[in-house]
Amino acid sequence: MTELIILSLTGVAALVSEFLSLRKMLLPMAIVALFAVMLLSYGHLQSVESVYGMAELNPFSSKFLMVLCGLGILWLWGFRRFFEDEKTTTDYFALALFSFAGAACMVSYTNLAMLFLGVEILSIPIYVLAGSNKTDVKGNEASFKYFLLGAFSSCFLLLGIALLYGATGTFDLGEISAKAANLTGENQALLQVGFVLTVAAFAFKVAAAPFHFWAPDVYEGSPTPVTAYMVTVVKVAAFAALLKFFQAFQGAIPQTVAWAVYGLCFLTLMFANFVAASQKNVKRLMAYSSISHTGFMLMGIFCQEKGAENLLAYYALVYGIASLTAFRVLWYLRNEIADIQDFKGLLHTNQLAAVAVIMAMLSMAGIPPLAGFIAKYRVLAAASAAGQGWLVVVGILASLLAIYYYFKIIIVMFEPSETAPDRPLHLADKVFLYVCCGLLIGLTVWPVV
Repeated sequence: MTELIILSLTGVAALVSEFLSLRKMLLPMAIVALFAVMLLSYGHLQSVESVYGMAELNPFSSKFLMVLCGLGILWLWGFRRFFEDEKTTTDYFALALFSFAGAACMVSYTNLAMLFLGVEILSIPIYVLAGSNKTDVKGNEASFKYFLLGAFSSCFLLLGIALLYGATGTFDLGEISAKAANLTGENQALLQVGFVLTVAAFAFKVAAAPFHFWAPDVYEGSPTPVTAYMVTVVKVAAFAALLKFFQAFQGAIPQTVAWAVYGLCFLTLMFANFVAASQKNVKRLMAYSSISHTGFMLMGIFCQEKGAENLLAYYALVYGIASLTAFRVLWYLRNEIADIQDFKGLLHTNQLAAVAVIMAMLSMAGIPPLAGFIAKYRVLAAASAAGQGWLVVVGILASLLAIYYYFKIIIVMFEPSETAPDRPLHLADKVFLYVCCGLLIGLTVWPVV
């Protein structure tokens, strides 16, 4: 309960900071708030606290809250200049912090009503941030498209929750789980349809094919810091909520529905990587890369029955760090229409930024000895242990395709260019990149979150 209060009150404090002359204190205040939530979450790794029967702070939610706060601190640190505009700084901080509060609700819900509230509290601020650059036509389009399709997915979620309530007579996830295996007739049919509709809504939030079509346009049109937030914090929160939902129905879902879920993994992995290979715009390429990693995380959820939260939290943390690193360097280029050729010559003008991108790309490609290799290996090992050898083959093929388009960016950086950016990085940005690169190496020896 304390964690939710801290995030919410910090968001409110951001709103009123203009009147209290605390604008310059917003960044340290937000980082301290996230750090405090991380410490409190660590204390719940061995305990359980129920929040009015609507949410529960337990080892599951604490692991993901710690991952979210860690990524959130890195995001605020790396993209702090996004908040420097005096006219919008308080609004941006408030929107980001309220979005974090929604993420906290999503990872800790035990009631489907709280799940819906968490999804909306998380999403609505992002709709606004996506279009925060009012003079950018693509940004306005991204915000409008994300809002419309987000509202559409919320309808799926509400209908799914309504059908689950109709089948079981409760919104409580634990009670639904207890009743699910014993339902028969019409109630069983309602349960299955409700499950499918709710998973479809989650598939939109995590950008799984074929519910991914919004992602490339929204990621490309949004400001780069907002895109980085969406592929890290938003994705992790949605996956944590999906994992909790899926675990409640293990053993109650017929094989036909299970195979449909596996088909979602296959389609997401193969489609995303094939399309990413043909992209020239870096943000669109990273969007399809994000969809590809969605396929791997879905595989981890659906194939690992015990300890899936450890596997998913680790994968999400590693992927999030690599993504923040890549997007921070992309933002350093200061080109919202970034073509792959914009990275040309970067190794000759800014070695640290280039090396950071190389490490991020290699980690996302799953190249040892970086943490991304361990993350993908654990997912493929879980699929193999679950008897889904064909998914292992698909995952390996997808990784081979990914190597091709990640290396397109790496190779370009080695080529000389007279127009390559040569602006120096600030000390804080250098430390940020050093920390991220260190984590991508260090997490290989700590593969359990």
